[in-house]
Amino acid sequence: MKVLLFTDDPVLPEFLRRPLEPLGHRLMQASSASAFHTALESSAPDAVLLPRRLPDSDAAAEIRFLREHPACGEVSIILICLGIDDKTSTSGLAVDGRLSVPFSDADVLTALNVSERAKKLILLVDDSQLIHSHTAPILRDAGYEVVSAYDGAEGLRLTRERKPDLLISDVEMPKMDGYELCRLIKEDPGTAHLPVLISSTLGESQDLERGFDAGADDYMVKPVIAVELLTRTKQLLAESMPATREHILVVDDSPAQRHYVADCLSRQGFRISTAENGRVAMEMVLAEAPHLVVSDYEMPEMTGFELVHSIRANAQTRNTPVIMLTARDSKRDMAQMRAAGASAYLVKPFAQDKCIATVERTLAERRLLDYKIASSVYISQGAQAAAEERALSGEMSSIRAQEEELAILFSDLAGFTSMSLHMTPREVIELLNDYFDVMCPLIVELDGDIDKFIGDAIMAVFPEIPGKASPAERATRAAMAMQACMPAFNANRPVKLAMRIGVNTGPVVRGDLGSAVVRRDYTVIGDTVNRANRYEMNSPIGGVLISQSTRDILGPLIEVIPHPGLTLKGVDSPVVGYEVSSIGPPTNPPLAQTTEQEV
Repeated sequence: MKVLLFTDDPVLPEFLRRPLEPLGHRLMQASSASAFHTALESSAPDAVLLPRRLPDSDAAAEIRFLREHPACGEVSIILICLGIDDKTSTSGLAVDGRLSVPFSDADVLTALNVSERAKKLILLVDDSQLIHSHTAPILRDAGYEVVSAYDGAEGLRLTRERKPDLLISDVEMPKMDGYELCRLIKEDPGTAHLPVLISSTLGESQDLERGFDAGADDYMVKPVIAVELLTRTKQLLAESMPATREHILVVDDSPAQRHYVADCLSRQGFRISTAENGRVAMEMVLAEAPHLVVSDYEMPEMTGFELVHSIRANAQTRNTPVIMLTARDSKRDMAQMRAAGASAYLVKPFAQDKCIATVERTLAERRLLDYKIASSVYISQGAQAAAEERALSGEMSSIRAQEEELAILFSDLAGFTSMSLHMTPREVIELLNDYFDVMCPLIVELDGDIDKFIGDAIMAVFPEIPGKASPAERATRAAMAMQACMPAFNANRPVKLAMRIGVNTGPVVRGDLGSAVVRRDYTVIGDTVNRANRYEMNSPIGGVLISQSTRDILGPLIEVIPHPGLTLKGVDSPVVGYEVSSIGPPTNPPLAQTTEQEV
């Protein structure tokens, strides 16, 4: 790590070099503003250390420079404070950490998120030998050192003896449960900084609340997937620079209350900004996009209620969680805040640990929501529904498979492989994504589910939906709409694309396919799927070729050109394909049909 110190003090650098240089880190010094800016450009430091009082500049001005400079976006800013009063006076500055004079060697390493160990040490506390044999190898394979404890009392002892970088703890254990273990760790000044990840089968909202009330930094519900475990571990250990946590905006017209909340959150490593009323806060939300807003209710110019309403009404900010601080605690007030969109609330007066627990819980819920939103782009709608069903039932290890009658659509670009040889990788990706942006909505509009992308090919499934047209009709309409869009897509493009589409209807097996412990796919397999792909391969360029089964369902709704004698790979006898030339108006069936006797 390269660390740049801005000071003309001859003593301070020596105290900082003492813990850093033996570990291979480099400390550089700049004694003037011009030398500091030059060093930023030439040496690209990982972190900068700024004393509150600078030789010929101002700390606040240099922090603003670093935050606004494009080349300094990943630089961690550590402010050196001269005692508690100086730290209090600088609580509103957007820094990544603070180092109070006098400081120890360990304080320096902690502020810069530098470990004295070659590997991060994780203490795994669980009374289940199965959990240790499953989880410890995952963590060791990822490069961590792991120590095991089998009850809460042993976990507390090893925490104090080994001083791990992260604690992962179960809840239900002999001698001491995980909640009590977490509480004792967070109450001890020597271990309060230790991140705690609770991992338990207890997954109700009250269980999570107890965990965060005890001081947990994150909470996972078992069974835990390896990828999720490693992602949460990396986030809590903050292995990558800068060593900051989320950005929180604290809004209150009372300077004392602003300081009270900002101080307790900044000591937890959060980056804090403050605003004195709702109007200023809304401007900062739009400009800075904080991860969380903690706002008073009663304020001049714009109340907290009006602020949260404005945040929810803006498409850019509507997903920003808001915690409301209020002296109102009636059911009507609580209902009003929930209706406005507040994520949580704290009734004044409140203790700082309650504030921290509420913030941690709200951010954890937000991370889960962000993950769900992000993952929805990468997996099919059917896979999302299957995963949610599994999560609710808790049956994570069983395999599902059922037979369904579906229509399968395959599309592929003709000659794209050879065409892409003359393009850069970025040009290929950008062209394909532009193409998918046009085609995929046409499939979704007709209630198709995009099962997968295979290079430039799209595979989509159309299930039976009550009150909707048949799968065969919806798939064929989607295919015709896709071909109809191609001329407009190709207009004014140097590279012109041409597409083939095949549609087949019939029985498929739909369910879980893959490894139970690494990765699964929720997909469809069977002869119907294979034949849909073969019809696409035999389709005329720019056309839609459907199977006999699809043609039989659509009947007089479509006009077709028969293609007899097609030889499909893997099919013994020649078949007839039908190129669709036109399709009539939609035919949505009624939701229910009644007989004369029923009437």
